[in-house]
Amino acid sequence: MTVTAEIEDGYNNALLSRDLTQKIDQLDLPEGYTVSFGGEISNVNTMLEQMILLLILGFILIYLVMVAQFQSLLSPFIIILTVPLAFTGGLLGLLFAGEQLSMLSLMGFAVLMGTVVNNGIVFVDYVNQLRRGGLGKRDALIASGKTRMRPIIMTALTTILAMVPMILSDAVGASMQRGMALVVVGGLLYATFMTLYVVPVMYDLLYRRVPYEVDLGDENIDDDPGDAQAYLEALRGAHAAPATANASAAASAASNSCNHKTTP
Repeated sequence: MTVTAEIEDGYNNALLSRDLTQKIDQLDLPEGYTVSFGGEISNVNTMLEQMILLLILGFILIYLVMVAQFQSLLSPFIIILTVPLAFTGGLLGLLFAGEQLSMLSLMGFAVLMGTVVNNGIVFVDYVNQLRRGGLGKRDALIASGKTRMRPIIMTALTTILAMVPMILSDAVGASMQRGMALVVVGGLLYATFMTLYVVPVMYDLLYRRVPYEVDLGDENIDDDPGDAQAYLEALRGAHAAPATANASAAASAASNSCNHKTTP
């Protein structure tokens, strides 16, 4: 026996099927009888399973690519922690806007997962460069936070501003795209600022040894650490100044002592 129904405007098919499933489960069906859903809800469930599989596969591939780039398991692990932060921000964006979780919203999570790791890559890679250059772990984290904050924020703003017209648009079909745009904007806003706090803390807790330099062959790449070089030199000078002053004072005291001893 087949039972069909039409959904009125303003109602969500997935939510109605969930409520209907709860009521059907309470029925005492005769032996040999089963109830199954078909039509649109079956297609939605199939697409949902495929989208979840896509997110899992994308998560694994992003981690493996970073492992190949960093030649390390720890640095990509610290960076990949920004993905749950981005997902939290995306869900908060949907909640504040009153939008429902749809297939395009899930597509926004896939886009967000590949975008948000860029901030962590920029930060962690620069910290590793400074540490290989001789800077201490805490000093390297502070220098990276000061010099890489503006590039990270500007990179996120380019994507966020590109999504704003999709959120504010009243054109036909804009409501379908609004969910994806809200996920990307909310996830990037939340993850970008949390990256500047969570990633340095996790790096300080987990990364104890100095990262080794990976030999990638003969590449025409400038090895200059960049705009943190001035900070690095100033920090070394600040550490060297007290030592030089103490050495000069000790030498002067020793010279005066010798002069007193040789005076008849």
